[in-house]
Amino acid sequence: MIEAEVAPAPRGLSPRVRSGLGWSTAGRFVALPAGAAVNILVARALPPTDVGAYFVIVNLVSIVALISMLGLNQAVVRGVSEAMTRGRAAAAGAVVRTSLRITALVSIAFGIVYLLTGHAIGQQVFGSATIADATPWIAVFIPLTAVRLLVPEAFRGFSDIKWATILGDAATNVTLAIALAAIVVGGWQTSLTQVLVVSVALAAVLVVLSLGRLRDRVRPLGIAPGNARALLWIALPLLATNLSWNLMVQIDTILLGAFRSGADVAYYVAGARLASLLLVPLLIGMSFLAPLITELWTQQRFHDLERLLRTTSGATGLASGIGLVFLILLGPWALTFLFGDYYSRGSTVLIVLAASCFLTSMGGYSGLALMMAGEQMAAMLITIFVAVVTIAGTAVAADTAGAVGVSIAIACGVTLQNVLTLIVVRTRLGIWAYPSLRGLRAPVTSLLASTRRRRR
Repeated sequence: MIEAEVAPAPRGLSPRVRSGLGWSTAGRFVALPAGAAVNILVARALPPTDVGAYFVIVNLVSIVALISMLGLNQAVVRGVSEAMTRGRAAAAGAVVRTSLRITALVSIAFGIVYLLTGHAIGQQVFGSATIADATPWIAVFIPLTAVRLLVPEAFRGFSDIKWATILGDAATNVTLAIALAAIVVGGWQTSLTQVLVVSVALAAVLVVLSLGRLRDRVRPLGIAPGNARALLWIALPLLATNLSWNLMVQIDTILLGAFRSGADVAYYVAGARLASLLLVPLLIGMSFLAPLITELWTQQRFHDLERLLRTTSGATGLASGIGLVFLILLGPWALTFLFGDYYSRGSTVLIVLAASCFLTSMGGYSGLALMMAGEQMAAMLITIFVAVVTIAGTAVAADTAGAVGVSIAIACGVTLQNVLTLIVVRTRLGIWAYPSLRGLRAPVTSLLASTRRRRR
């Protein structure tokens, strides 16, 4: 039920877009090299088989943590942003508190279940004694990862992109890269278990610090009763959407690990990680657009919403296209230089997945628009359908064609997802979200004029 309160007057978007873009870009340019450094350092510190096991564990933890959040990582953004837009600050605080309580309880339960079953999963599903032996650390890693991922989204709901960026991938990747660099530079002998212990310990520290910062942000808002049922009504379809999408784009590593050796997983992941650089422009936009989409939709500023979506999609598509050209020309060399001679086997995987990432960037923010504008059921149905088709194709490809086949299956699934989502945004929201470079003319012209004035 909507409370009878007067919503604040519409706020101008340009300064907020620039601020969000600035912080998101800075965060990505910190997190990206640090994340790449983590992958390189892991590859340098461990043998290829253990490297493959490490990436399987990381993806497994990410998927279970995602399930543990029950879709609240996006529901908290929408709920907080909508409450603040309507002038209901206490309700926004209640959304945050309820989301944290639910996530903590569910993720701890999943951790306990994995503690009891993880050894069998490692041995029977992955055929890896290394993964089986890591069961206790995986069980602890699950709730820490779930809470660590949720807290930045709460700040994002408040349009506090600064702290959402700092407490997100930036802090995680930088701290882990520093720790691993100390191990490698120091020449210490290390094992997969030791790398996992370091990862878990750093995650625990970040969770404590981020919760303290969030408490200071929420405490002044006042107390209001939380409505867990209403929040879960929004969150669960988002969970299905997020889970289906993440399963589709992360199951490749797990399926490849089930059908092929850890060494095959290692060079596949190396190519996939390098290709994912093309998603950086898209992820920068994701970091600050979600609350703006909810705000514009709540205020019924549909023309502004369409212009925002098309302009940002055009910008991300252009940037990703330039990156695609560079990866086609330099990618095989980069694999050898960064990871070692063995990883040059991932060249074809790199090119196929780079093309997939470019198409994803061209697809822009259609799926995000559906979820933030209340059409989470439509987004869920699309993503589940595409995920089922893609996972089935990926399983067959992993068994018959190995790493290259898996990359082709993933690329086809991502393309299908983008096309269907773009069509549904038009039919359900009444707006287009395909890329447009027209909206970029004004800021580019203004920047050039400012540069000329400074030269004079």
